[in-house]
Amino acid sequence: MFEFQALCNQVEALTPAERGALIAEKSLAVVAGLHALALPVDPVETLASFIIGSVISDGKIDERDLINIDPALTEALGQACDLAGLERSIKVSRDLRKEVSDFTTQMLSVLAAVDEQLGADIVLLCLLVTSTDGKVSMREKRYIRQLCKA
Repeated sequence: MFEFQALCNQVEALTPAERGALIAEKSLAVVAGLHALALPVDPVETLASFIIGSVISDGKIDERDLINIDPALTEALGQACDLAGLERSIKVSRDLRKEVSDFTTQMLSVLAAVDEQLGADIVLLCLLVTSTDGKVSMREKRYIRQLCKA
């Protein structure tokens, strides 16, 4: 599909203005492409869950990370995210790793239904939203890299 690490490096090198413009551009294509799918799950909600899963993939909830991605996620997917509700439901969950695994499984099923270009745009959008602090952490890279195997 593409060289994942090179893409991560490019995303980390973006200025906040460049990142915002690219989020706006890619989110239009991704959301339109996902809405065109006839799937048993809501693909946009699945993508939002997957992106949030990248932030909590190490089993910890860092409130700063959730706060950092909220504006980018809202801009990218065109819907407000209930991060407080999400955080409460994750804290109540006894098996956070299972929940994150479910996000991944659902996202992989969505990716199986899209063409290569939309898949590449989805991976890029995930990286853009999770890198609002200017970095894509190793755990975020490992988590998002799973999409490249779909």
